[in-house]
Amino acid sequence: MLINENANAALQQPWSSIYAKFLALVLLYGATVHIGNIAGLTGTPWLSPPLLWRSLDITLLIFDVVTAVGLWQGRGWAIWSVFGGIALLQVVPYTLLRSQFILKPEDAQTLNGLLGTEGMLLAIFALLLWLKK
Repeated sequence: MLINENANAALQQPWSSIYAKFLALVLLYGATVHIGNIAGLTGTPWLSPPLLWRSLDITLLIFDVVTAVGLWQGRGWAIWSVFGGIALLQVVPYTLLRSQFILKPEDAQTLNGLLGTEGMLLAIFALLLWLKK
């Protein structure tokens, strides 16, 4: 497919390749956060949050690990996974189902910071891919 060939070619460019590896590390950090949530190491017992939150912890753990490996290896499909996964698994739930993720008042700020950070990370990646750097 031409789309995947273009994605693979974009990940062969020096800056895009370096940034993809950086994003892979960010995703692996996210995976450790989800492991911490599941293990109850983040201050909230695993069964306290709503079922949606717990389901997304498991889903995002799998997404983070699989996508990080794909980015690290320079696989074109990982580009689609990053943009689609973050949009569908984080932006949509954290905006449309926001009340499910706010247990304490400070959780709203955390969600805002997360969405802003991810928006910035994706914008930089999109720019690098568009410029083919």
